[in-house]
Amino acid sequence: MNTHKRPFVFSCDAHVAEPNDLFVVKMPPHLRAHAPVFVEEDVGNGKIRRLWKIGDRVVMRFLTDFPTHKTGKTDAEFQMQAAESVVDTKRRGARDLSLRAADMERDGVDAELVFPTAGLLVAAIQDREAQRVASEIWNDWVWDYTAPMRDRLIPAAIIPSHDFDDALAECKRTAEKGFAAFCLYEGLNNYNDPRWDPIFALAGEMGIPIVFHTGFGDIDIRPLKGPGAALYNYVRLMNDSVDIITQLVAGGVLDRNPKAQILFAEHSAGWLWSLAERMDEAYIGHANSVEPKLSRMPSQIVRDQVHCSLQNDVGSSVAARSGVGLEALLFATDYPHSEGTFPFTNKVIEKMREQNPDLTAEELVEVLGGNAVKIFPRANLRPTFEARTREFLRELH
Repeated sequence: MNTHKRPFVFSCDAHVAEPNDLFVVKMPPHLRAHAPVFVEEDVGNGKIRRLWKIGDRVVMRFLTDFPTHKTGKTDAEFQMQAAESVVDTKRRGARDLSLRAADMERDGVDAELVFPTAGLLVAAIQDREAQRVASEIWNDWVWDYTAPMRDRLIPAAIIPSHDFDDALAECKRTAEKGFAAFCLYEGLNNYNDPRWDPIFALAGEMGIPIVFHTGFGDIDIRPLKGPGAALYNYVRLMNDSVDIITQLVAGGVLDRNPKAQILFAEHSAGWLWSLAERMDEAYIGHANSVEPKLSRMPSQIVRDQVHCSLQNDVGSSVAARSGVGLEALLFATDYPHSEGTFPFTNKVIEKMREQNPDLTAEELVEVLGGNAVKIFPRANLRPTFEARTREFLRELH
């Protein structure tokens, strides 16, 4: 920023890295066969393949250079190439909480909504009891792990989502603990089911938003093989959010629970305006077939209750505020993942302002932090946000 007073930044997508053996160690013996297990395999020629498995089922494969920064080079290679203006791209706080605050300060981030890493695989556990217990294990671990930084790290509770009773019970348990967010699964194809109502009603009454994170579900995140697969598979992940929003709107779950707020992390945001308009068109054009009838137009439900995080996609995403409202947009860094904005977040914010010259300073502070403060009231960040915003706007003007 051009001023030493910077806006308050609340990243609505970040991750913590739990111990690789968390579930193997914590799962009771009769459920241990369902625990996600980290495996390294020697495939020859000095190459190592890394896998996550549940039983004999491989649920995730990744390359040994997966953490390499999006520059396409390792940290050392990148720094050698850019010696004239070295940027330290190492994410030292990824597994070391004592170093997390330093990375946040270096990137200009004040608070983070944090999701799992290996814990994302809990959604792939197919045994009901094992999935419920694994969710409890991760939620208890992350609650204790983030305790020293609870004023800055806001953990999302992962909710077992294949059984409605289990989901509601874990929502109640984690809400009592003090969690500020519930994370449900993608790929269920049942978010039009009225049995979700008690869960969304509870979330709305308690002021706890329901969040969805890319790839958190028992879904095939690599459906395409061959040429273009990596690009296609990553881009299509936003389709899962389109399906969930449309089901929740069309089935009436959001309409019947107007206090419930939902957030989609790492799905981008520019498409949300088009989706809202498309739902209105279908709702009117096919009125003779549409059931249930809604008390609000689909686009109004989106404006009232749906939010998306944006990170590098600052052009069309911020422009979408014209159609879905400013409050639909929340900023994210995706720390410590390489496709995120770290450690270039300030440059991304500058790009946001350059690509949206009509974005006012007041709107900027809402996208970067204010909107998140509103939908996560349990995070108790409003006093800090308001004080920082007053300082920022005073100096800017």
